Amino acid sequence: MKFFVSLIVILAVSSCSFWTPKRTPSSVQNESDLFLILDTLSQKISGDVESSKYCHEELSKYYSIFLSLEAKDIGMAKLTKDEISTLVEKSFETRIELKDKLHLLNDPSEDGRKCLASVRSVVRALRYMEDYFIELYMTGGGEKLDAEKFVTLEGEFPFHLVNQKYKHLFKSHKDLRSGDVILSRGNAYSSAAIARIGEDDAQFSHLSFVFKDDKGELHTSEAHIEIGNVVEPIKKHIDQKNARTVVFRYKDTGIAHQASKCIYEKIDYHQNQKKKNIKYDFTMDYKDDSQLFCSEVVYAGFQCVSKDIDVPRFKTKFSAGQIPFLNTLGIKIDEKNIDEFDTFGPGDIEFDSDFEIVAEWRNPAKIRDSRVKDAILTKIFEWMELDGHYFKPPFKIRAKSDFAWISRRFTWLPFLRGLKEKFPKNMSSDQLELFIVLDMVGEKLQTRINEKQKASPMPLSMKQMFNILDEYRDEDRARYDKRKKKSHWMKYFRPPKKKVDHHKHRRHRKGAHFRNFHHRR
Repeated sequence: MKFFVSLIVILAVSSCSFWTPKRTPSSVQNESDLFLILDTLSQKISGDVESSKYCHEELSKYYSIFLSLEAKDIGMAKLTKDEISTLVEKSFETRIELKDKLHLLNDPSEDGRKCLASVRSVVRALRYMEDYFIELYMTGGGEKLDAEKFVTLEGEFPFHLVNQKYKHLFKSHKDLRSGDVILSRGNAYSSAAIARIGEDDAQFSHLSFVFKDDKGELHTSEAHIEIGNVVEPIKKHIDQKNARTVVFRYKDTGIAHQASKCIYEKIDYHQNQKKKNIKYDFTMDYKDDSQLFCSEVVYAGFQCVSKDIDVPRFKTKFSAGQIPFLNTLGIKIDEKNIDEFDTFGPGDIEFDSDFEIVAEWRNPAKIRDSRVKDAILTKIFEWMELDGHYFKPPFKIRAKSDFAWISRRFTWLPFLRGLKEKFPKNMSSDQLELFIVLDMVGEKLQTRINEKQKASPMPLSMKQMFNILDEYRDEDRARYDKRKKKSHWMKYFRPPKKKVDHHKHRRHRKGAHFRNFHHRR
């Protein structure tokens, strides 16, 4: 990944001296502490930074606080709607302030990379914290929310947040402009896997490029695993009812429009003239546009305008411990090229300073489920990297996947035509197996978290969920070792027969990023 992070990462725009080694964030004991910590962080973002190393160390402390935040720490149940609104708004503004400083990041050193990783971690933890408060705001009386009643990029504060700069310009998806980029999060375990697949965790799994035609109609250009690349009316995207959606706008809206028009016309030509969609790119090779994955649609659009426009500025890197998983997905990575290999992960767009946040929307009825899936996939990848776990599909799944792969070649037969919409010809049976067994393992782990959540009146924190998952893994491993006949999920997600040599099989993560803060890498 091309990480370039400056020694003045969150450079002073004023002469305040809040970011000094003498001051560190305290733990959260009540709502007043949280208000103070958010306010202090905001001040520090616009203050002096003595080095990238100190940036990383200081932001890591804030990350620990926000990620470990529990309802009891701040008396969450007693917060008023006005207090919740203030906290959500302050957190959102703090994230925008952090993003506004990213154009200063140009230090290629190890400390510089760690600093950027810490920025990404703090942004992620703040968003989770906002989730908790939005849930409480919307369900304060204990009422259940109907996910179908919420329309993407419509509604009010606090689940629909708009950057102050665009307060009078953006009210809903009707105000999207040609060239806008939509970052979203699907509802499946595969979406959570895409969000967590890189060295630095993200909360998003999909990118769409907006295009407005000469008639003023809005469309999206996007790539889907099942059907490849398509152009669709904006309504099609809105009706997908994703859990999260963020709208980004490129600094030069004219160039952005040309980029979206170019890729729209390319995909439209293949879809409607050649009657053969551009295939989904499972290799995630953004430098080869013969096939396109979702983020690559945006990259290819800007490249069409100028080869000098390389978006996003910071790209996703992978860890060696994930190589077997990545290879099954179709990504051509190994121990030899892992240091050079990078890709455009959907969440990378959030940390490109050439794109501004216009608005952020959440489905209040889905964000808890999305957060739980994030915790599960974080742990699954951690167990892969640290303990050598691997997916082992049962025979029935392997047989079904092989049959489906073969049958996909005969979709001209009436009773097999439905397969065409479920997976493409360039998806292997191994890939299909992986997605199926990922769902099986994920559902089993989510059942355990849901059981614990029922016993808690407030949303579980990420740290609480991590602990629950680790405990369950240990329990299941003990059952597995005793060879009990009782069914367990470990048979589908197994530990290695031999102890993993971490120094031999897993490189140290360059970002020194914490997937969970109490388990340092």
